[in-house]
Amino acid sequence: MNNGYKEMLRLFLRDGEVITATEISPDCGRKYLYDGGFTEPALGNGLPEHFPQLVVAGEKSLFFERMAGEPELILVGGGHVAVAAAQMAKLLGFFVHVIDDRPEFANAERFPQADHIVCQDIAEALSQPFGANAYYVIVTRGHKDDERALEIILQKSSKYIGMIGSKAKVALTMDRLRGKSYDESCLRRVHAPIGLKIGAITPAEIAVSIMAEIIMVLNESGRDKFQADILKTAAAEKKSWTMVTILEKQGSTPRGAGSKMLVASDGTVLGTIGGGAIEFQAAQRAVLLAGTGKAEVREYDLSLQDASGLGMVCGGRVKVLLEGSGW
Repeated sequence: MNNGYKEMLRLFLRDGEVITATEISPDCGRKYLYDGGFTEPALGNGLPEHFPQLVVAGEKSLFFERMAGEPELILVGGGHVAVAAAQMAKLLGFFVHVIDDRPEFANAERFPQADHIVCQDIAEALSQPFGANAYYVIVTRGHKDDERALEIILQKSSKYIGMIGSKAKVALTMDRLRGKSYDESCLRRVHAPIGLKIGAITPAEIAVSIMAEIIMVLNESGRDKFQADILKTAAAEKKSWTMVTILEKQGSTPRGAGSKMLVASDGTVLGTIGGGAIEFQAAQRAVLLAGTGKAEVREYDLSLQDASGLGMVCGGRVKVLLEGSGW
């Protein structure tokens, strides 16, 4: 495997997110890192609309991915809705921040699930960076604090911005921001009123609607559920391993494009590409590639008959990329 993979993992650990194009052919396994514009002429300067995606560019076949780390939920406000949202977010695998300027609200007794609690002026607290995978939920105690927080957050990189409030309050806030020269494309980033429309009334129900909307946004990215753990392990692991990634699938298979598993030279597996015969065959091949620095593409076919024999109800064909570590 070329040094592009090492660089990709290094940037992932530093920034929490990295966009890559992996060459599938003719130079299988070669990595290109996106830094505002791919420099390789065959790639052009644009990105696919959706990730992951297999793209043919000139004579090259490339697999584009957005490698994303652990999602971070930033709760701006420590009220009852925030308490319920923090509990749910931890169950869903988020790193949870809580911001409030009141000591009686921003404390570990009130938020035992939170990973990071900031008792500070909201504007000052939001001035710190929260990474590329930030999901902001604005639930402060008043309209002025909500609007103040929103102005700061709109200037930051984010995956999601949600603000609580009635339609009338939200409309008033948006009108004031338009008066401050915020354009419509910027304001459309805001989910307000926040959450999916499920008729939520209690703080717990409102938190469910908020987290459901966030999960919907998060899953639209095509992110593999095991991706963050797999990439962190690959970056830190000293023994040889092979990264196995689904490039394409046809028919009914358990996992889609972008799903990954990490297979160590001793056969240890982290993550999944769907289980059953496909995963078993891919893992066997992955053990042989671990430590070689080689990359290859393989196709696996799971017929309905084979699936039935394995206790699975699905069948189909998947094309996978296997990348053996070379260090």
